[in-house]
Amino acid sequence: MFFHAADREKQPSARVSMTLFRVSQSVKKITQMESDAVGLSPVQVHALLFAGQTREDMATVGHFARAIGASHVTAVKIVNGLVVKGLLDKLQHPGDRRSTIIRLTAAGKQQVEALERWGEALERTIASLPAEALSMLELGLGAVITALQREGYLTVAEPCRGCVNFRPNTGSDDKPHYCTALQNYLSHEASLKECPEHQSPTD
Repeated sequence: MFFHAADREKQPSARVSMTLFRVSQSVKKITQMESDAVGLSPVQVHALLFAGQTREDMATVGHFARAIGASHVTAVKIVNGLVVKGLLDKLQHPGDRRSTIIRLTAAGKQQVEALERWGEALERTIASLPAEALSMLELGLGAVITALQREGYLTVAEPCRGCVNFRPNTGSDDKPHYCTALQNYLSHEASLKECPEHQSPTD
């Protein structure tokens, strides 16, 4: 167990696990401080950023729950709190009556603009690392992310480009791209948004 110093002396995986745990605690502290500054909790900030950065047809409560690693009930409570604050709207998904889309209100969009520097403290700290260390860290953490995804502990959303289901420039002028997973044509603007169903060739 990585909390035991004796295990960390013997096992590289235990040492790395403790390092990642300590990093997660630091990230939690940073995001809490930055969220307090705007009068929101970190998970509320995450919900607003999710609504603003995710492709509209994929910005559902269910996908938000997966993004934060929470139950659907917990995600609903978070979203409802932001609806009460006037920052989010809930709409029935036009293609699936069982799903609910979350969308930023005008006030929510203003709030997201105010979050432009949210996460800056962490990025600034990481940017201070030597280039060689940063490169090695990116490679190592990429492997960790892949392993966590494979075990079902993490959902990573990315824009369409680079996804195995993305077929660019195969449609009309207004919707030039196609998604084989959803069997839908997409506008170029929509393809630039994040998708929780993104699959890279290495997944």
